[in-house]
Amino acid sequence: MERAACTSGKAPSVLKGEHSLFYIYTALSKPLNLPGIYEFIAMGMLNDQVIDYYDSETQAKVPKQDWMREKMPQHYWEKGTQSRKSKEQWFKVNMDILMGRMGHNKSDLHVLQWRHGCVVDEDTDGNIKFVSGVDEYSYDGTEFLSFDEENSRWIAPVPAAVPTKRKWDDVPILNQYTKAYLEKECVDWLTKFMEYGKETLRNKSLPGVHVFVKKTLTSSSKLTLTCLVTDFYPRGVEVRVRKFQQSLPEHLVTSSGIRPNGDGTYQLRKSVEIMEDEQAQYDCFVTHSSINESIVMKLGEHSLFYIYTALSKPLNLPGIYEFIAMGMLNDQVIDYYDSETQAKVPKQDWMREKMPQHYWEKGTQSRKSKEQWFKVNMDILMERMGHNNSDLHVLQWRHGCVVDEDTDGNIKFVSGVDEYSYDGTEFLSFDEKNSRWIAPVPAAEPTKRKWDDVPILNLYTKGYLEKECVDWLKKFMEYGKETLRNKSLPGVHVFVKKTLTSSSKLTLTCLVTDFYPRGVEVRVRKFQKSLPEHLVTSSGIRPNGDGTYQLRKSVEIMEDEQAQYDCFVTHSSISESIVMKLDTRLKPEDLRAVIL
Repeated sequence: MERAACTSGKAPSVLKGEHSLFYIYTALSKPLNLPGIYEFIAMGMLNDQVIDYYDSETQAKVPKQDWMREKMPQHYWEKGTQSRKSKEQWFKVNMDILMGRMGHNKSDLHVLQWRHGCVVDEDTDGNIKFVSGVDEYSYDGTEFLSFDEENSRWIAPVPAAVPTKRKWDDVPILNQYTKAYLEKECVDWLTKFMEYGKETLRNKSLPGVHVFVKKTLTSSSKLTLTCLVTDFYPRGVEVRVRKFQQSLPEHLVTSSGIRPNGDGTYQLRKSVEIMEDEQAQYDCFVTHSSINESIVMKLGEHSLFYIYTALSKPLNLPGIYEFIAMGMLNDQVIDYYDSETQAKVPKQDWMREKMPQHYWEKGTQSRKSKEQWFKVNMDILMERMGHNNSDLHVLQWRHGCVVDEDTDGNIKFVSGVDEYSYDGTEFLSFDEKNSRWIAPVPAAEPTKRKWDDVPILNLYTKGYLEKECVDWLKKFMEYGKETLRNKSLPGVHVFVKKTLTSSSKLTLTCLVTDFYPRGVEVRVRKFQKSLPEHLVTSSGIRPNGDGTYQLRKSVEIMEDEQAQYDCFVTHSSISESIVMKLDTRLKPEDLRAVIL
């Protein structure tokens, strides 16, 4: 099956380090009668992924991961359903008590939430150690009550919570049970779920496939094309470099061999020299036991799309607006507008830095005009469909272009999209090749005829998709690349694995990736003293395929000396050196996907 030039199909992460299990219950003070918004919702979350779910409409606790469905017996779900129903009633009673205490009436919407669970740390042998427990309540998004797990007491940050704190603290057995649940029962469930999840990872970890090229040192007319397949399990994989869909003989292909990634999955890299003008003739063909169909991957594409979404009536819910518009470059939001803020604003730093003020002012006026256009046409369309104003309806417009970029940065138009949908169903789309509109439903026919009767409109649409959209895409891509090259900070990762030579030794690895420019200093240290380079194995600095680089350094250490080591990283993009020890992490936004 065809995919974009960079895919990743990983199952939930099971890396060593911190893991968490939380249960979150959310209750509304009154039903909203809106699709997908329920009066009561409960969900279990393992490492921030939903594993089970219950709501007041379905009235059943159900699995949200295949391994939960396979591993947990029927009586677990039956018992869980009864428990969720009891908690739903508990929330109804206590919502009324709390609203009375807060002096709130039933005409306004209020939200009561409970979150409880535990965090553990897993060492390299898979041993689990309790780190912390959480049991907390919030009302209307503000912290209301929380359990101090170390001292077995409740904390009331607001006066309205003090009566509950006193009541619960006056029952020591309740606090003892809460503490024991967080430190023991929760940890036992987390351990069990992690084991089940790991089995699934090992059975089903899908390969991520990346294709990139770089200039060769031997010839100005040749390139090295590389197929990188990573994050797969089990180990066996078939990777073929093909020309005109015919596999190249293996003696013409350079292979890295299958290598471990350090997280239980594997990677394989295959490269071949090709003529620069023959790039379009090649692809990577990947077969693995985790996928039903082979993956066929060519060199990457880029896209720029603008998406407009209008609702037929306001919902008066936080974060849900009557009109939203956003620009997306390669599936990343670069600008945004909604009917409440009434301003087109940048969503990427480089957009803020590069685009002048008049661009945003002009864009804001354009978005306001489109918002009015959507209001008028929503009314026309609802009348045509025989819909009334009491129900919610959604009208969406998406338009943009897809291009291909060669190794010299030259851009070639691939395709254009201009399409409308109503209530999630395709309503009208532009056939860019034949400059005409396609109406898949009878209600769209009047619009199709009207627009096709104005040839200049269709010529403009085609011209925008093939020329103006491509020009903007090229400009935005260059701005984004410039920012990457100027400011690409290193992501630092430290991990260990067992050695094959000794049961008491580990291989400690410092992986530094996603940095630009190329120069970097990476030192493995013991007691903050750098190890001699002859004791350290280095991969050398390697390209990631996206303009950034990576470097890996490894050393054998004694298992009981892990705490003595760190990785010391200096790079021109950072003002201070990074010192990273095992099982410590940068902020989540600094930990990037690793292309090895």
